[in-house]
Amino acid sequence: AGRLPRHRSNHGVNAVLVETEDVLQRILRGDESLELPAWASGRHAEGVHANSYVNLGDADIVGFDYDYTLARYNSELLCLIYDLAKELLEDSFRYPPGLLHLKKYDPDFAIRGLAVDLETAWVCKITYKFRVATAFYGRERVPQEEVQRVYQSCKGAGVRSVDERMRRLRPLNDMFSMVEACLLADVVQWFLDKRIPFEPRSVVTDVIKAVGLVHASGMMHRAVSENLGLYFEPDPSARIARLLKGLKAAGKKLMLASNSEFWYVDRGMRHAVSGDWQDLFDVVVVSAGKPAFYTQSRPFREVSRETGSVLFQPIERIQAGRVYCDGCIEELVRLTGWGGSQVIYFGDSIFHDLVEARRMWGWTTGIIIPEIRHELDVQGSSDWGRGRHAIHALRHCLRACQDVMAGCASGATGEYRQSADDAELLDALEDLTTAWQRHGDACVNKNFGSIFRTTKRLGSMPSFFARCLQRHVDFYMSDLGNLCAYSPDHRFYPTERHVGLTAEPRRVLDHLPGRPVELE
Repeated sequence: AGRLPRHRSNHGVNAVLVETEDVLQRILRGDESLELPAWASGRHAEGVHANSYVNLGDADIVGFDYDYTLARYNSELLCLIYDLAKELLEDSFRYPPGLLHLKKYDPDFAIRGLAVDLETAWVCKITYKFRVATAFYGRERVPQEEVQRVYQSCKGAGVRSVDERMRRLRPLNDMFSMVEACLLADVVQWFLDKRIPFEPRSVVTDVIKAVGLVHASGMMHRAVSENLGLYFEPDPSARIARLLKGLKAAGKKLMLASNSEFWYVDRGMRHAVSGDWQDLFDVVVVSAGKPAFYTQSRPFREVSRETGSVLFQPIERIQAGRVYCDGCIEELVRLTGWGGSQVIYFGDSIFHDLVEARRMWGWTTGIIIPEIRHELDVQGSSDWGRGRHAIHALRHCLRACQDVMAGCASGATGEYRQSADDAELLDALEDLTTAWQRHGDACVNKNFGSIFRTTKRLGSMPSFFARCLQRHVDFYMSDLGNLCAYSPDHRFYPTERHVGLTAEPRRVLDHLPGRPVELE
């Protein structure tokens, strides 16, 4: 590989270069005992993880969503939304008395990235091909045979088409939608337990409407604003404030674009940052109506900072220190002259915040995924690690056993047919491997596993959420404050590891007989 370049003055960087140089030379020599340096061991919960190359130094404008981005909520918010939606179902949707006695929101039931079947009221985990991998009807797991039967094509040509499944399955890709999944499952289970006949399609519609009304009516916003300390994650290091001030000091223009109303954003930002938070931003847009903000043509209107009233004069230019509502990205670009490649935008919802911004306008996109912290904690546990090694060992054993079976058979290898004993052993090993896979999934979430992966027999594949993450997001992190650890000119390089798999063994049970282990 030759000699790597050296830094002119940083000896720590040069130590990394020397170690990397040694690794490259050993790779070229075919050294099979190679172990990567400690600094190459992978991701961590406080880090930033890239799907593509991102250079913060190239960005002139950095934009932010508010909810679950600048505003860091804790689990009490989802409990609040669940309770308010439950009250609406009984009071406004005339559901039978007794729903109020349902148990509280269960943060361990659902994960982000699920989907609701609009016809059956099933809560489903879907693969990157938009196929159902796991389904729950109420709080009971649907047998896999029933899942396969329901989604089989009426024409007998396998599974239903993607268009059919997309019409039927409604993705739940943001943090708020986890309430929809939990409340739907609990309401369905309540009907089943009470033996009350119900129309699944109507229950799905009502639950989605009720959760939506909690936001649209302002019920949630009023409750949160009255007790910000209860619903916000503490930020003792003031990381969000430090990040914003650091970007501003580096010459970046800052933008806030939120679907929430100004009074709510203002109270939250005063709590999370400071009373003069607006001085940090060059553009503040509230009630933006994303994703329509990216796709429709609408004029901006100014919002009075003192009264919150919407003013009527036409907007000819965007001015710092003022607040705007409605509008659209086309008008924003016209009034500011900002080009797509200049902008990085952070949000928490792939579809509401990021897809159209990246696809239509070329913005670099970053997403906040709080679940990364939990998943990395699990992957760092000895229990999960043992299971991962066991799965690799069993897969290796399956391959080696088949090789031995074929070698012991008479005649050419290609003519070998498995005996009943062969099939029985392989079936048993496959069942054991699948059991270990389910054990690993349950370490993350007992019902649906990882938000990034779906488990199939003897293997796994990216979830629909992971596929969307790979297609529409440039980089991601567990908390926006993680960026505080990086320079405003930092360059993030993409990883070649699968999304969500951060601790794969480098050399697995090399002492096993047979051919070398094939790492995923």
